[in-house]
Amino acid sequence: MRFSALALLLLAPPAAHAGEVMPQAAPAPLADVVRLFNHLPYGEADPASLAPVPSLPGCILVREATYDLERLLAAARAEGIDLGAISCFRSIAHQRRVFCAGPDNCDSVGGAALRARFTGPPGHSEHATGYAIDFAQRGTGCRAVEQCFMLTPGGKWLMKRGPDFGFELSFPAGNKQGVGWEPWHWRWVGRSSDTGAQAQAARARFAAAQARFPALPAVARPQTKTAAGTGVPAAADARPRGRGDYAISISRTGAAILLASSATRRP
Repeated sequence: MRFSALALLLLAPPAAHAGEVMPQAAPAPLADVVRLFNHLPYGEADPASLAPVPSLPGCILVREATYDLERLLAAARAEGIDLGAISCFRSIAHQRRVFCAGPDNCDSVGGAALRARFTGPPGHSEHATGYAIDFAQRGTGCRAVEQCFMLTPGGKWLMKRGPDFGFELSFPAGNKQGVGWEPWHWRWVGRSSDTGAQAQAARARFAAAQARFPALPAVARPQTKTAAGTGVPAAADARPRGRGDYAISISRTGAAILLASSATRRP
């Protein structure tokens, strides 16, 4: 079935142009969040909030995340584990190039859906937030972004120690979000004791994901006081009640919208 270009563009989310930076707007209420190929929508980080990671050339993250990442890398090195990074912050324009790499990824419904199994469509990748990183284990036989990463010393170490430094595994094995298992992909939300503004912003950014599709292992959210004096996770304070099935995953129609929008057209 064909969709008219006008109808597709009316349905499509606002597109990010190559040089345009999308602000980190407050997350939509959970009942309003719609997934595209099972991926949740994410805006692009403010460039002023980003900083290079000193020990990982080419890796850029939100500044506060770099501090915890440097501590994580140092702790791993102290145990003989040399962790590297394959990807850190990626702009939406860059994500479009990554997603559309290959002969069929952005030219057909089936190709785009298959690509989305392990790569977020532009505007739907955690990497755009500046909080996500794809780790790699140096000096092993496991190639980058392969599930064998979980069996490397670095993969095992992250499963035990990652949350101690504010990092959690976004897409664990068997996740209900329907995204492929990515043992290399971790997002920063701040250590459980971190109540700083940027950590709170990161938790708010991923509140929809954590509420319905929890990270595992995950960073324990700090407790906040309610009027009655009971403790509840800070990220859950603004969660609407009574509608848990908030996320709608779209596939065929979503693919047509994806292929029609200027945010995801082949560059």
